[in-house]
Amino acid sequence: MTGDDIFEVARIVPSSADTVYGLVALLHPDVTPDAWAVFVRDHSQDGSRPRGVFALRDARGVPHAVFGFRVGSTIEGGTTLEISEIAMLRLPGTHLVDALLRFANQLAGQLDLPRIALSLERSAAWPQDHDALRRGGFQVDRVMMRGRARLDPAA
Repeated sequence: MTGDDIFEVARIVPSSADTVYGLVALLHPDVTPDAWAVFVRDHSQDGSRPRGVFALRDARGVPHAVFGFRVGSTIEGGTTLEISEIAMLRLPGTHLVDALLRFANQLAGQLDLPRIALSLERSAAWPQDHDALRRGGFQVDRVMMRGRARLDPAA
């Protein structure tokens, strides 16, 4: 780690899923340790379409954020590194988002991917996150709406 690098990246594999479970459970209390282990196993793959889970940890090894990544396809036939927030503790400042951007650019370079798409949850820190992302060359591109499916066809 260097001056601004107060977070390190750790790939989360099935055998290390429990090391970040506390953070995941804090933000997703309905997820059991077994369900989390299955999620990590199902989202860990190398090869032509790599995907996985990674954490941003401080020097003590304490996780501050957990993200999933995958290689996605665009309608134009290109590929994109897609990174989605699973859990993130937002502290004052932008060190965590800056670390995410450094890792995203590094991983996109390693995978020879020309685009990066980030999916982050809104939070009280959204304005500072948004400014850091904009300084990193990102802009809001889409809006995702979420709702519950109506399983009763009569409704």
